[in-house]
Amino acid sequence: MKTSIATVCVSGTLADKLHACAAAGFDGVEIFEPDLLAAPESPEEIAALAARLGLSLDLYQPLRDVEGVDEETFAGVLRRAEAKFRLMRRLGMDLVLCCSNVATATIDDDAVSASQLRRLGDLADGYGIRIAFEAL
Repeated sequence: MKTSIATVCVSGTLADKLHACAAAGFDGVEIFEPDLLAAPESPEEIAALAARLGLSLDLYQPLRDVEGVDEETFAGVLRRAEAKFRLMRRLGMDLVLCCSNVATATIDDDAVSASQLRRLGDLADGYGIRIAFEAL
């Protein structure tokens, strides 16, 4: 069995969190985006530190509000997702957690959501990225 923990569950800097996760015996971590954004280390330095500590980088999270929006908003979703996919490549990661849309300006149409998720998946596939979807 492989164990993993989200960095949001641990206190300190991202480097501190990686050290603590390794010391606690975890096999891998889920990188919580605000932890990475606050880190002074580059994505490559974080990936190297995790490797030295014997930790896999299992999931990048979250990519929020990705479906059920108008086309103009969805174009922004795709731009945002592509930037995250490029960042994930730098980390050596291939799985992103996408959360369902909980914003107030949504389109209540399953066909729209399904189509947008398919298009997001197609974009992710071009980067070798897999998507985990969390229905909030």
